[in-house]
Amino acid sequence: MSEAFRRIAVTLPFRALVAVFVLYVHLQAVATLAKERFDLDWVTPAGAGAPHYNDPHLDLTVRNWDRFVVSKWDAQHYIELALRGYSECKTLAELKPNENPDDDKRCQLNFFPTYPLVGRYVAYATGWAIDYAMLAVAVMCSFIFMMLWTSAPVTDALGVGMTYFSLLLFNAFTTSVSLVLIMPESMYLMTLMATYWALAERRLFWAAIFAGAATSIRVNGVAVGFAYSAALLMLTIQERPRLTTWALRACYALLSGWGIVLLMAYYHSRFGDALIYIHAHGREYHHGPSVAAILQPNTRVLMQSIWAEPNDGVWLAAGLLWFGLGHRKGLERFDVVAQTYFYVLYAGVVGIAVVGSSEYGYGGLSRYLLGAVPLFFAMAALMRRHPVVLAIWLYMSVAHYWGGNLCFYVGERQPDRLGQCGFARTFANE
Repeated sequence: MSEAFRRIAVTLPFRALVAVFVLYVHLQAVATLAKERFDLDWVTPAGAGAPHYNDPHLDLTVRNWDRFVVSKWDAQHYIELALRGYSECKTLAELKPNENPDDDKRCQLNFFPTYPLVGRYVAYATGWAIDYAMLAVAVMCSFIFMMLWTSAPVTDALGVGMTYFSLLLFNAFTTSVSLVLIMPESMYLMTLMATYWALAERRLFWAAIFAGAATSIRVNGVAVGFAYSAALLMLTIQERPRLTTWALRACYALLSGWGIVLLMAYYHSRFGDALIYIHAHGREYHHGPSVAAILQPNTRVLMQSIWAEPNDGVWLAAGLLWFGLGHRKGLERFDVVAQTYFYVLYAGVVGIAVVGSSEYGYGGLSRYLLGAVPLFFAMAALMRRHPVVLAIWLYMSVAHYWGGNLCFYVGERQPDRLGQCGFARTFANE
């Protein structure tokens, strides 16, 4: 890479242009596959109105929530939360013995509410339909996330070429299309990278604020709070400051969990169960966090994670393999504080996801791996000198992005979805 190009590649306009181009490619991929495989337009059926309830107290689900090709699967739950929040959940006083507030399926306690609440605010401020507002939030967060990826704290450590190479590998990953879906991934990724940026710039208070925000968006966002706290401890040990600084930074560490603490406090006050998200998720999907299921796996479920859509077990194995092989090279030029942040982040994101999904074949793991950002630094360091490995990986990942994960997402409830996407069958418990 020439010195002239390096100077251009770190400028704000160039970085913004790259981010816009990448988002355009993802959006175009969704629209093209939807039309090619399922004859779906961007809005289907044509002229479908905005998501709404005829009666929010009687309707089980929101109408027209899936009119956009970028609004499938879990988007329904986030749109429902944006429109009516937890208003249909029974209070403690209304619950009968052995009854749960989410038993009638109108109470979306198995999903975090932060992304929907932001979407609701944007819809209110702009007058847009809720799905437009939530898509706008997702795309804007993705734009900021990629701008942070190419910012000075990353390019100074990785180098300009490696930074863009790692960004390419991220966007070629099978689930990277999540950046333009009505899903919380992009907001989570933005706060995750903003935490690192602020930490690297030694804006420790703002890093704590961003980390705390991450903990309120996804359950594995808790890993961001732990990663920030570990990095802050490492920085403090290095600097050996006065006792007052230790005390202040201890407060920052506590602040880095403000999002999940507020959520748990609300859940406890409203429902009498601070961990109701975990319990509701387990009731809905018939599983719970389990280390035993990792150590003594149900081999039938484990095999399904490999061959059944969307093959999350394969991507988990790849994520562990690439990071194990490339982490030293990928992180060697970051300072010890940044290394601490990224190692704890990777362990936390992967660990929470694996323990939480081990009883149902690691479902969703390929999407959760997007939050393991240092994985892509490791992959870039490992593959830069192995063009054959790089070519094979890109071929397989992009092929699964297109014909596997994206087809699986867009084709929800479509006739012959499995045949169109090349899958023989799905999980037996679906």
